[in-house]
Amino acid sequence: MKTEFQFIPTLSHLISSRRTQGESGREFEGLASLSTVKNLATLQMLLESSPQLRTLEVGFAFGGSALLFAGIHRKQRRMPERQHVAIDPYQKSVWDNAGIENMKREGLLEYLDFRKDYSSVVLADLFHAGEKFDFIYIDGSHLFEDVFVDAYFAVRLLSPGGLVVFDDSSDPHVAKVIKFIRRNLKGRLTKVDLSIYRPEGLERVKYKVASALGKVQLTVFRLDAEPVREWNSRFSRF
Repeated sequence: MKTEFQFIPTLSHLISSRRTQGESGREFEGLASLSTVKNLATLQMLLESSPQLRTLEVGFAFGGSALLFAGIHRKQRRMPERQHVAIDPYQKSVWDNAGIENMKREGLLEYLDFRKDYSSVVLADLFHAGEKFDFIYIDGSHLFEDVFVDAYFAVRLLSPGGLVVFDDSSDPHVAKVIKFIRRNLKGRLTKVDLSIYRPEGLERVKYKVASALGKVQLTVFRLDAEPVREWNSRFSRF
């Protein structure tokens, strides 16, 4: 998988240096919470394969994936209209606003609609406001109940044909939610085959096997056009 991030220099620097700085000058090293290069590369290919007018992510931290989302909006020559929503209640207290600072450094802040609160609160507010998104990336809390609530609202916030992406999908809590979706929302959410983004040959075969075993990091679903009323009750089965 070969993908370059030269069009987002701040992201390239984060990946190569594994260092960044918060607004108070606090230094962060290692950046374990930064999305992996493979994940970012897959997200980039998904985003660039079809127009994504509005995007949303749960989890922000150092702003790696937000830089990618906003950077692609800029690359596709969209005017900055805060069309990327990012949710993180700990951006100030834990991350010293490092993600916000990285968006400033890249000149992408006007693409960002940052929400400092829990996703369960923000997503409910967005739903009640009638908001819709074309691409939702879930990479916040990995506790089952939090991922389940994120999924519950995500499928209601997606536009028809939109994508919802779960990171760390082999994590037991995340995997449990994905298992529920695959069993109970068939015909509403269709799993996207990511093997097409792997080189042909052995690597693609290995990926398909890992996917079948639930050992991959990203799992993606596409929203079909079935009316909400026909599947709204299925989430109450759990």
